[in-house]
Order: sequence, then C-alpha cells, then structure tokens
Amino acid sequence: MKALIISAIFIGCVFIIAVHSKADFTNIKCIDFDKTLMYFDICLLKSVNRTYKYLTVRAQYPRHEPINNITVNFAMHRKVNGYKPFLYNITIDACQYLEKRNNPVIRYAHKFFEKYSTLNKSCPYGESYEMADKVPISYVTDVLPFPHGDYAYSVAFYYYKKKAGVITVYVTIS
Repeated sequence: MKALIISAIFIGCVFIIAVHSKADFTNIKCIDFDKTLMYFDICLLKSVNRTYKYLTVRAQYPRHEPINNITVNFAMHRKVNGYKPFLYNITIDACQYLEKRNNPVIRYAHKFFEKYSTLNKSCPYGESYEMADKVPISYVTDVLPFPHGDYAYSVAFYYYKKKAGVITVYVTIS
C-alpha cells in the first residue's frame, strides 16, 4: 500500500511539473570578414514594445559567380565568467544540409528562422541577397527548454574555406 501511494505521488509529480521559460533577445552582432564574399547591410534588433522584439538580418553576396562551397559553423555559448562553449559546436556543409536536412541540431537552429528567411533553397547562391526578416524569439524555448541564463548563438559562414561572416545573437532565458 505504501509503495502504491509513493508511486502515485511520483507519477503525479511527473505529470504536474512543466518547464516554462521566457526568452528575450538582448543583442545581435553581424561581422563581415571579406566584403568581396559577403557583407551585412542590415543587422537589426527591433523592440516593438517591452514584450515583443524581433531581429532582421540581410546579407549581400557581391560575387558575380555562384557560390557552391559553403560551410557553416553553429555554436552555442553560455555566459559564465564570459561566454563559454555550451552543448553544441557543429560545422557542416550547408549545401549538403539544405538538400537532405539530416542533422537534427542544425535543423533545430534552422527552424528558428526558416519561416522568416530566404535561406531555404539549396546551392548555388549567387549575386543577390539573403534575408531573415522579423524573426521572433518564441521558437527558442517552445521546442527545447534551457536552463536560465545568458546565451550567445553564433553562426559563422565560410565560402571556399575562407571565413566570410559571423552572426551572433544574444539571448537571456529567465
């Protein structure tokens, strides 16, 4: 009888406990290393009111020939006496990923801005711009709960093994 009561309490606690987090954009930084490969003409964090913020990024590709060799590095950092690596630091071939969508961690990061972006087609990328417009924060904690704290999500782009640019998004989860 006692074991039945303890197991009922345990099962009740499992179903009652829910993790709810509130995420908030705090900053965005876009750095272009080689303006002949890529440069950011819009890198904006917009606060509509106290509770709603969104980000917009637009990258221009000034090259006249198409780019077929794109490598992307996705890294998560948590602020503990400076930003330290946290959970993931993954480098992938972006062209291969956009064809197959076979990496679950990168798929999670890509779904964060997929509906708001033009970065959905496979290679080649050419003389045009790609944009993520008015990306809200809601997806970050809806899918995967994180511990409270300050985080930095960094995405580095390499074209033909040459670093072209980095986008770093800073988020506070409370």
